[in-house]
Amino acid sequence: MWQDRDKIENQSLEKTLVNLAVPAVISTFFTIIFEIVDMFWIGKLGTVSVAALSAASFFVWILRGLGLAVATGAIALVSRRAGEKDEPGLLKTVSNSIASSFLFSLLIIALFFPLAGMVFRWIKLAPQVGDLAGEYSMVFLSGLVFVYMMTTLEYIIRGVGDTKTPMYITGFALLLNVVLDPVFIFTLDMGFVGAAYATILSQFLGTIIMAVLLLLKIPGLGKCRFFSFQLFWKEYFQVIIKIGGPVALSDAGFSFIYLLLSGIISIFGKEPLAALGIAHRLEAFPFFISLGFSMAVATMVGQYIGSGKIKLARDSVYLSLKVASGILAVISVLFFLFAPWLFSFFIEDPGIISHGSNYLRIIAVFEIFLAFEVILGGAFSGAGDTGPPFFIIFPITLARVPFAYLFAVVLQGGVTMIWVVISLTTFLKGISLFYLFRKGRWAHKKV
Repeated sequence: MWQDRDKIENQSLEKTLVNLAVPAVISTFFTIIFEIVDMFWIGKLGTVSVAALSAASFFVWILRGLGLAVATGAIALVSRRAGEKDEPGLLKTVSNSIASSFLFSLLIIALFFPLAGMVFRWIKLAPQVGDLAGEYSMVFLSGLVFVYMMTTLEYIIRGVGDTKTPMYITGFALLLNVVLDPVFIFTLDMGFVGAAYATILSQFLGTIIMAVLLLLKIPGLGKCRFFSFQLFWKEYFQVIIKIGGPVALSDAGFSFIYLLLSGIISIFGKEPLAALGIAHRLEAFPFFISLGFSMAVATMVGQYIGSGKIKLARDSVYLSLKVASGILAVISVLFFLFAPWLFSFFIEDPGIISHGSNYLRIIAVFEIFLAFEVILGGAFSGAGDTGPPFFIIFPITLARVPFAYLFAVVLQGGVTMIWVVISLTTFLKGISLFYLFRKGRWAHKKV
């Protein structure tokens, strides 16, 4: 059970980071491939469908973000128990994290299902775009239990120090999704919503495989029994949500804010909104690379703190920032130089290519600070100290809405000023989180 944990404890910092981060980054590349191929097939349906997927993606990301409430709490507790070599505590944490994921998914479905068809009308999208986005979102909600369960199981396995197993399973699920997309959309003639059905089926199969392999990795897990709902609710569910809640609200809030921004962007037509949807598929490269390092850092920080090695926890974060920043610097240069060519892969509409190229070149200026935001977020999550970062990330992200409206609409700067606001706020979040991390209070958080 402890072999993954012992590797982290006994290897050099550099080797540990490579062993944890490389599989995590590869795993995120599967997500990038899916995002790109998904948009590629939807692009075959036309500009309206691309705009609808762009809008629906923000709603789906809200739902996925909320799922991090359990997953983040789970990885913080699991990695800490693993670092302490507390086997009974680990078994209880894992089993109750899985139960928490199931319960939380049901609560979110009950809360959001009535909203799925209305939210796109509230932000005043074109009726055809809004209707398609609503249909996609309702299908996704129907399978949310499997989406949340697969994410939580993935984070649990990462928490014990194994990033390779999630890489294989996530890769299988996402590549299956890539194969199923054209089958559901075109062969079965389901059209736009076929992409959502393909996603849910892939997540269902991924959940089953992940659960089976977790039982094999932690044999005693199958013998765990729940004593009472009251004990589960007080000692596990509430604790997990308290740790993961700020991360989930920040992540979901980010997506909700982009829903509001979609309303502002749509003032300038369907082309800039469709361009943003495609641009986010391209920006997935730097984001998910940073996320891979963030996953590695969360595990390392949690386990190092659990074993009393605070300096190694801190050094692991700085090393990750250096490596990821170098990678993002290269990607930023590529974005700036080859933006039109990258967009032409997805669509031929010159208006969308023009808006999208402008976006990529503007965000490339401060893209390196995306690594700071994401990786430092992982460090705070691993430490279980998620509250303070929330009060930096969420307000700055929220500020995008009024400033975007002010500069783009009121001052008539156009959609370009929305891209500028997005880029500048990324810089502010990265710098602010780095200052907070340097203060070091995260190292003394008890979980």
